[in-house]
Amino acid sequence: MTGAKEEAGDATPLAPLLGRTAQEVRRCRDVVLRVELAVHGLIDEGAIRDRRLGAELQAIDLLDQRLADLADWLAALARAAGPLHLPEAALTGLAGLRLADLRQALAGQDGPAGEARTELF
Repeated sequence: MTGAKEEAGDATPLAPLLGRTAQEVRRCRDVVLRVELAVHGLIDEGAIRDRRLGAELQAIDLLDQRLADLADWLAALARAAGPLHLPEAALTGLAGLRLADLRQALAGQDGPAGEARTELF
């Protein structure tokens, strides 16, 4: 990271990248909340009868809280980043991400809007 912008094509503003990352963490949190609600629904309907799932349900809630805090932290960093820039070389890791829509979102590229797909295994 550098406080001054390197050559125009050699650096990416850090604040928008952090903001986009915070947004992606919030999207992950939304998925966790849907999973938590679905599991609670299955328990309430009697589809899951093992009431000893307390620790696992608490783990889902803890994951939700951690994601919320991480998203807030990233958003705060984005606001504080000001004119800082990230060298383009630091973004090469984006190419290694498995999910194309995540790569596009973090890079600030507009992609087709749509619901995230889940592949069952």
